[in-house]
Amino acid sequence: MAASKSMVGLTAGLLVGGHKAARLLEAELEATGLGAGEAVLLSVLTAGPMTMTGVMAALHIGASTATSLVSRLEKHGYVRRSRNPEDGRSLLVAITGPGEVLCKEAEAAFTRLDARLAEAGRDAVRGHHALMKQLTDLS
Repeated sequence: MAASKSMVGLTAGLLVGGHKAARLLEAELEATGLGAGEAVLLSVLTAGPMTMTGVMAALHIGASTATSLVSRLEKHGYVRRSRNPEDGRSLLVAITGPGEVLCKEAEAAFTRLDARLAEAGRDAVRGHHALMKQLTDLS
């Protein structure tokens, strides 16, 4: 029987690593009831309301995924959608008071996981930042 082919390549490793990070984050978030994507979206919305297009761009997700995330958070009262006063055709998504409270709990989960990941060392963290910049530059 042939040996199984191992996963190779930086891109594949980044994809798998992202999934692993999301699972670790969701374990840290368990008490909040939030998924990783929901926590990230709440965190992004603390900077101010954004359009659905902005949500898609900030999280690098498609329209259906953005709509699902926002709908789940809206159902629980953590965000609200309203017409964009600058463009009556688009919607703005804003975090609510209860969403801000929950976001603080989520940010504590991010901090705990970040500390665990930073144990890999400064060079690893710098390498991560360099890769993220390169991904941004390629987009």
